[in-house]
Amino acid sequence: MKSTQELIDNFIERIGYLIGFMVVIMVFLVILTLFLRYFLNIGSVALQESIMYLHAIFFMFGISFAIKENAHVKIDILSNKFSARRKNLVFIMGIIFFMIPFALFVIFISTDMVINSWSVMEQSSEAGGLNLVYLLKSIIPLTGLLIFFQSISELIKNITSFLNEY
Repeated sequence: MKSTQELIDNFIERIGYLIGFMVVIMVFLVILTLFLRYFLNIGSVALQESIMYLHAIFFMFGISFAIKENAHVKIDILSNKFSARRKNLVFIMGIIFFMIPFALFVIFISTDMVINSWSVMEQSSEAGGLNLVYLLKSIIPLTGLLIFFQSISELIKNITSFLNEY
């Protein structure tokens, strides 16, 4: 079980590095867009949409990385008063009853939309935009999958910690 957890964590860690690289590219593209628009009077819908795509990938894939790094929003008001064993139990229940069902729901609810988008090779509604909307929509179930995998990793960590407290 520990090797599965480490494998998932390493994979999500690599996604975190990829996200960091993408943020640098996104900042460069924003600066380039501003320069082209305000200094050269050149506008590009494709460039603006590429920034939007990177922004979407950054947030959607960043969710699983935030979970791994324990950087997600949570309420510590009650858990600060709990023992380590009780905290682990609360986290285990939260993962089982909230995170995993949420991840599966995201996958389930978005799959038909993505299949339909791929079947028509959905394109941008903007003239001159990127013709990759089907790829952008594919990020949604992938995000659910990443959250699911990271939830399994967190579940393994918390169960291991819970059992070691005994």
